[in-house]
Amino acid sequence: MTLAVFSDIHGNVFSLEKALKIMEELKPDKYLFLGDMAGYYYYQNESIKLLNSLDNLVSIKGNHDENFINSKHNPKLLGELDAKYGKSYSFLLNSITEESQDFFDNLLDYEKNNCYEAYHGSPNHYRDEYIYPDTKISFDSKVPFIFLGHTHYSMIKMVNDTTIVNPGSIGQSRDCNKGSFSIIDLKYKKVENIRYDYDKTQIEKDIIFHKDKKYLSDVLRRAKNDKN
Repeated sequence: MTLAVFSDIHGNVFSLEKALKIMEELKPDKYLFLGDMAGYYYYQNESIKLLNSLDNLVSIKGNHDENFINSKHNPKLLGELDAKYGKSYSFLLNSITEESQDFFDNLLDYEKNNCYEAYHGSPNHYRDEYIYPDTKISFDSKVPFIFLGHTHYSMIKMVNDTTIVNPGSIGQSRDCNKGSFSIIDLKYKKVENIRYDYDKTQIEKDIIFHKDKKYLSDVLRRAKNDKN
């Protein structure tokens, strides 16, 4: 069985469209989304519609997804999130479709089976722990693979007999200026990280239109490590 593992879309439908075209050519048996549809950019509804068109998709809840769910009836929290991460939280709250609401309502905390464990953060803290490539791993597992998102940094790292994989980010990579996902062959225990270019023109125009944080545009263009 092959998996397409991806994470941290953050409403960047333009990168997601390109990623899914590449994935379609690779014909994975299953799609595994490690969380964070909410936050940063503005096309959550469109991105969710694309994900819902996939067969055999599992989607996990990220910290930004949890933030969005908690902010729905908490104006103070919503304001804090918009101030910290940009206006996408309010934009999504005011435009969310029934399909998108169902998506957020049905996100999983994690997925575990005999082949792999999948989290947004880590086995220690499902949504909130950052495991960077240089982080000392403080958890142990008996499965062949552990899949993690959250950092926006791609990683393939062996810990004992387990391969730790972070596919990087679809919507806002922080270790390169390209989109990033991974293809995993569970039978032969092979991992390939795939990075791809996509057109950032429209989303940068949207950032200007919404008079949003300049950071949201800068991070799309950078090609250096930055853990902020």
